[in-house]
Amino acid sequence: MKFQEISDNFIDKVFLRFIPRNIKPNYITYIRFILVPIIYFFLIENKLDIALLIFILAACTDFIDGAMARTRNQITDLGKVIDPVADKLLVFVVLLYLGTNYLIVKIFLIVIVIELLAIIFSAVFSFAIGRPVGANIFGKIKMILQSVSVSSFLLGLLIKNQTIVVISEYVLIISLIFAIISGIGLVKRKIGYGNRNE
Repeated sequence: MKFQEISDNFIDKVFLRFIPRNIKPNYITYIRFILVPIIYFFLIENKLDIALLIFILAACTDFIDGAMARTRNQITDLGKVIDPVADKLLVFVVLLYLGTNYLIVKIFLIVIVIELLAIIFSAVFSFAIGRPVGANIFGKIKMILQSVSVSSFLLGLLIKNQTIVVISEYVLIISLIFAIISGIGLVKRKIGYGNRNE
């Protein structure tokens, strides 16, 4: 995948050169898990500026651990499971804070719960339905759009700019479309993987 290779090479040259090889991609993912409750703490304390900065930092770790796994040939089945779980929890806590005043937020909260259940189900029954599969390009685009939407949501609330909030809603709607496409693609890959192992 040309775009993926270009992105990975850029991240490798700019960021990964400073990360020792004994640090594994999953370690970066664990950092994202740790940052999730910290972000929620600052949100409920109404310190949106700090929460926004930590969210952006946490979202960046998603691109770093993925590029690290691919460029250093350190892709693992565990990473394929915990990486999307960390991503979804990261977005979920912010949307949970935003509450149910926005229809698209309510829809996305439900979608994320379904996605988490699907990941857990797939991991538990992997012996029957094949090994975990990594994210596809639509899933990566979805995560980028979600990160942009959530960040701008918080920014809009922070500076009390309703226009930014409305734009964030539309970006979240677009990311929902990519989430559906990504989900369908993952199901097809899982079924195809299972058929090859029969």
